[in-house]
Amino acid sequence: MTIEARLKAIEDRLALQDLLNAYCTAVDKLSDVDGLLSIFTDDAVFDLRDIHLPYAKGQAEIRAFFTPVFEMMSNHAHYWGNFKLDRLEGDEASISAYVTGMGIAKDGNSVTVYVHYFLDCVRTAQGWKISKFYETARMPLPKSLTEIHGDR
Repeated sequence: MTIEARLKAIEDRLALQDLLNAYCTAVDKLSDVDGLLSIFTDDAVFDLRDIHLPYAKGQAEIRAFFTPVFEMMSNHAHYWGNFKLDRLEGDEASISAYVTGMGIAKDGNSVTVYVHYFLDCVRTAQGWKISKFYETARMPLPKSLTEIHGDR
């Protein structure tokens, strides 16, 4: 691999880590659904079925999930580690990371989950975007998760 190719791979890896940071930061803000949607492709898949939450396809359905979440929650905090670049082929990539997600609802209910994110990403004129988001549980899910979000 040439030096230029190695540097490009490093730049892509850092940009993909920034994309994961952008997702967690946008979810934690609880105030800017449009900003959150800007990191997804128009036809993105957002699949939370493995943690007993909805499946959404396209930005309108993703918006329909997050709008009430942002309205009902008072605090969110998402922390990731074990980042892995699973695949990088031209303008497509797959990444994964372990995530601890915490939230407090305005009604006082709280939730902490330990999950594994899997993201398929594509390079666009605006930079890397998420085309598919999927997560699985790393630890048993708390009952409060479906109490807070289960009716979506």
